Amino acid sequence: MSFADDLARRGRALARQHLSPRARRRLRQLQRTVLGGQTALVARTGLSTARASLGAGEYAEAAARVEAVLRRDPVDEAALELGLRVATKRGAVTEAGSYAVARAELTGLPAHWREARRAVGRARETDPRWRPVVTAPAPRGYRAREGRVLYVAKESRPYLHNGFCTRSHESLRALARAGWDVMGVTEPGFPGTLDLTDGTPAPERSIVEGVTYHHLLPNAGRRLRDLGYDEYAGLAAATLAGVVARERPALLHVSSGHRGYEAALAAGAVARWAGIPWLYEVRSFFETTWTADAQLAETADYPRRRFATETAMMREASLVLTLSSPMRDEIVERHGIPADKVRVVPNGVDLDRFAPRPRDPDLRRRLGLTDTFTLGYVSNLSHPREGQEVLIEAVARLRARGRGVTGLLVGDGGRRPELEQLARRLDVAEHVVFTGNVSFDEVAGHYAQIDLFVVPRVDERAARMVSPMKPFEAMAMRIPVLVADLPALAEIVGSTPGVAGAPRGQVFPAGDAGALAAAAAELMDDVPARQLLVDNAAEWVAAERSWDAVAGAFGQAYADLLRPGRSGREGEQGRLRRTAREGSVC
Repeated sequence: MSFADDLARRGRALARQHLSPRARRRLRQLQRTVLGGQTALVARTGLSTARASLGAGEYAEAAARVEAVLRRDPVDEAALELGLRVATKRGAVTEAGSYAVARAELTGLPAHWREARRAVGRARETDPRWRPVVTAPAPRGYRAREGRVLYVAKESRPYLHNGFCTRSHESLRALARAGWDVMGVTEPGFPGTLDLTDGTPAPERSIVEGVTYHHLLPNAGRRLRDLGYDEYAGLAAATLAGVVARERPALLHVSSGHRGYEAALAAGAVARWAGIPWLYEVRSFFETTWTADAQLAETADYPRRRFATETAMMREASLVLTLSSPMRDEIVERHGIPADKVRVVPNGVDLDRFAPRPRDPDLRRRLGLTDTFTLGYVSNLSHPREGQEVLIEAVARLRARGRGVTGLLVGDGGRRPELEQLARRLDVAEHVVFTGNVSFDEVAGHYAQIDLFVVPRVDERAARMVSPMKPFEAMAMRIPVLVADLPALAEIVGSTPGVAGAPRGQVFPAGDAGALAAAAAELMDDVPARQLLVDNAAEWVAAERSWDAVAGAFGQAYADLLRPGRSGREGEQGRLRRTAREGSVC
């Protein structure tokens, strides 16, 4: 039997001794004395080697050496701590939970118990036998308010203006214009989880441009971070149930959370409790976001568990919506969801906010863009998938050929220092402009400074399938678009193989800075080609990608789910309630 399999039993045996932390440490010292100095020397050597293996990314070797130390001394605190670190790095969530619990039982320290609870929570949240359950009595004679929909989102305006919040907010505004009675609900703790600088208590409700957002436990904020993921999901279900009991929606619309499925876990439990349908809007695929290690991102135990949980949520939902055809294909083919249960509702654009406008000469001068052709991108600088390196390298290649170009990167994020370092190394620091954070109201003015909008995303799973919002905004502002040839981006510019239609942009091979530079040079020299792309894109985005068009697709999904006499509804709810009851014992 391996140490990982045996560790929980050893920990429980130790706990039954009812020893104080001080007595446990004394017992460990006595064991060391009895076993002799050789055991301690072997342990120190083994742990030193394990740490070196961990630092080198040799996680399997590190895990084996930690286990060897613990076979000699099962109560070696340093080995338990290192075992927890190694298991977490490896994505071995059940093993990490065992190490964390054993260490907490050994030391009795509150901080160690909190960490153990979080480690166990990661495993429990992704256990196929577990679901959060609303323990309050189910509402008797639940009478939904006709046409009322609760839109469950992780965050909202006015506190954030990212793409996630934009899609939620603009969809809700358009749905309200179409006659739907809609309101938003944010995750527990939001917006208190943000650093609100003025110290004002966060409100329980916000009204932004006519859209109401309910905030669950908004002032609990960062204190909720001590909860395990499973505990947080249970809390989210309980607090959301209170809003449902008060507001009486006919339908729950659930969008992806930080890990994807966690919002669906909570909302699905509430839908079962209230006996109402719910749809799941899958906005991305998050199972590989747990680590930056490309070798483990998809192969470790944790991403496999997250993928399985995501699949389970899609199966349990009444309907699945997603952003692009490649995402729909992934959901049908890899997750195994029936094709007739999955619909595409693409991103959209506010045609008033992102209307063509003249350039602000003062802004252009401040940015250092006067008398230069600007290749620009608007995005965060946090995730490697955005591929800003490719754009910087293309600028360097074009400058080396005597082309008067400048790169404009609008946005900020943790990768900015390394991107700035790359620009210096390529000797184009003066020709790549980093704006830092730009307020939401100033973004359109920065778009207007761009001559060619470039989406340089690299070939990564989410980048291949997830459709960004920024190209639509550039198209609406009549800026020509050049994108990497990834399926989701090719679909936007009308370059999907085998699909006819007027081109709305051009593509280049993803990750190829030379090809990007060549394509950009061609478009720089061919003004009529740029004009044709701009005309086609502006016409298409106005007809197909307005938020009213998006709301029309959402509204059709709502109407289909709420249609009187929809077959199988009660039977499905009964089955899901039984599943919840069976899973609640885990």
